[in-house]
Amino acid sequence: MCGRYSRGQKDLFYVEPLMSDAGDERFAGHAEIFRPSWNVSPGTKQPIIGPDGPRLELWGFRPAWAVARKTKMMVNARMDKAGSSTWKWMFSSGRVLVPADGWYEWVTVDGRKQPYFIKSNDGPPVYFAGLSSVRPDAVPSETPGVVFGFVIVTAAADSGMLDVHDRRPLVLTLEEAKVWLDPTTTFEEAVHLANTAGKSADDFHWHKVTPGVNRTGSDSPTFNDPIDDE
Repeated sequence: MCGRYSRGQKDLFYVEPLMSDAGDERFAGHAEIFRPSWNVSPGTKQPIIGPDGPRLELWGFRPAWAVARKTKMMVNARMDKAGSSTWKWMFSSGRVLVPADGWYEWVTVDGRKQPYFIKSNDGPPVYFAGLSSVRPDAVPSETPGVVFGFVIVTAAADSGMLDVHDRRPLVLTLEEAKVWLDPTTTFEEAVHLANTAGKSADDFHWHKVTPGVNRTGSDSPTFNDPIDDE
């Protein structure tokens, strides 16, 4: 799963690798929205990258049916549910990238939650496969509690990944990220890409970090720093 991540770079660090050239107007602007945060949490507005460039969206999705069933806001979408009525249209036309440096997972030790920071061996940027439920031409819902925003696609965690959860964010290589973002990529092609994505457990490493990251709303670049085992 992914319930917290870090994005500590600024300006156009995350979009420049996606540019076809220096004058690519889709990605050339909006550097101001990439305000660093080392403790990104659900329910906050965060920069995502769509086919037309970066924009701010809320991290979360809660349609009217979920409100009626008293279901909590969703922040992740399971890869194996891509063909369901909830997610299929987003896999077809709502694909986005969620830029990050890495993400956090927790292990319970002596009754306390010990956070770990997981990052790519290649360093940032990291691109999570994301889905956006925002439709510019949609009529706003009048149902209280409805939330439209983005979610992060999760896949089964590989053997050898930090043994915390059975799922992890779907992390794409740069070339996979470009294909994921391409609006001409079909639903079938997107699902195939997600099922064969190149990043495996061997491409990541992790370390213990300060429990300060446990507090939603707290933020510091030190949250990514390793701490001693003692």
